[in-house]
Amino acid sequence: MPLFRRRRPVPDVVRALRLEPGDRRLSWALTAAGEPVVATVAGLLRPGRPLLLWRDVEKATWERPVLAVREVAEVSETGPLTTLALDDEGDLPQTVRERVTSSVAWATTARLTPSGQVRIVGRRVPDAEDLSWQLVFDADVDLSDPLVRAQAEHALRSARKAIG
Repeated sequence: MPLFRRRRPVPDVVRALRLEPGDRRLSWALTAAGEPVVATVAGLLRPGRPLLLWRDVEKATWERPVLAVREVAEVSETGPLTTLALDDEGDLPQTVRERVTSSVAWATTARLTPSGQVRIVGRRVPDAEDLSWQLVFDADVDLSDPLVRAQAEHALRSARKAIG
């Protein structure tokens, strides 16, 4: 195995994507249909979709050749799911994993009465000092119950206070 890997030439279809000022391409892949999928400093560019910011990704999984990206929603595992069949994935799956993981600065779980739990997640936002906070509830939680909401808000305040 060679000590240094040779960089793949970047296809024109990837080069043609316009990024926001200050953003830059980290890794890329092409779908089976030849469409570009690009990880940038800010987020993930998917075919025909707007930029998905890293802080808005709940989970990403890679099972060759499919990259699956689940967006954050109020209830765990219910956000929009994008599945992308990739050809020659390069470093894209690893970059996506690293970026999603590194966007999480703080995470904790709080039990709720009468049942279920809420995950409190503080996400890093590029060029911002403050975290972006998310409450993600288990599927069995009654979100219409004002007492459940109050418990979740209390847990969020406690998390914010804990980190200063």
